[in-house]
Amino acid sequence: MRVGFAGLGLMGSRIARRLSLSGAELLLWDRTASRAREVASGIPGSVAAADLGELGAADVVFVMVRDSPATLSVVSGLPAGRRTVVNLGTILPQDSLRIRSIVESGGGRFVDAPVVGSTPAAEEGRLVVLASGERRDVEGVMPLLSLIGRTIYAGPIPSGTHAKLAANLILAGMTEVLAEALEFSDSVGLDRRVLADVLGASPYHNAYFDLKLGPMMRGEFPAQFPLELMHKDLRYILAVAQEAGAFVPLTALAEQLYGEAERRGCSREDVAAISKFIGSGCGTPGASDVNKPPDRGA
Repeated sequence: MRVGFAGLGLMGSRIARRLSLSGAELLLWDRTASRAREVASGIPGSVAAADLGELGAADVVFVMVRDSPATLSVVSGLPAGRRTVVNLGTILPQDSLRIRSIVESGGGRFVDAPVVGSTPAAEEGRLVVLASGERRDVEGVMPLLSLIGRTIYAGPIPSGTHAKLAANLILAGMTEVLAEALEFSDSVGLDRRVLADVLGASPYHNAYFDLKLGPMMRGEFPAQFPLELMHKDLRYILAVAQEAGAFVPLTALAEQLYGEAERRGCSREDVAAISKFIGSGCGTPGASDVNKPPDRGA
């Protein structure tokens, strides 16, 4: 079997390494050719594709790129053929449907399978895969998906993307309220270690808070899930919510906050850097201004 992989960024490169455990020959492509060569050099049995068309030799092609336009561009650039295309990124639901039409019109099958989790989970094969599509098509790629993490079958396309957007709605809120709790504690003179002890002993203790509290307390934010991508997902959530008639007022406010943090210089840092914005970092003028809706013209 030959497996193609398009998009070798923070997540894609790690997922590709997990897929190499299948023993399949990997054909790796990235729009930055040097990155594809670098990743391929570290994965035995893999080959860097000089152009996207070379992935046409694969039986299964995984796509993990930034957003809807990039995903549409990659899929449209693949040669027609009787292969399965698996999207792992977060895109708009209507684009999931468009991609299915593109793939099926060329004789292929499409599985929309956005993943939940960041770089540590990708390295260790602990992602949650939210697969949607025809059951037989999902089952056909399950041996590969099992190397990435746990797969949940969400239903027909675009159910997987709907599930991913709902999950990231929760994630954005959890990250932001944790940042606010630290800012509140600092402002009233409460030792941050006391807050950490309270969180650890409380009913709402969870693994995500454990993952993000440390970086927030240290003020160090190497990207596991870049803040700019969270902001992109929040824009997608609001667009889908508006079309569906869903009332999501806290998500609308979160989109403003993450957007302002991105504009003020936190875009490439981890999503936990929202705490730097809340705490008067990212070039913000001060905590007193954070308690007001951000000025989108700033």
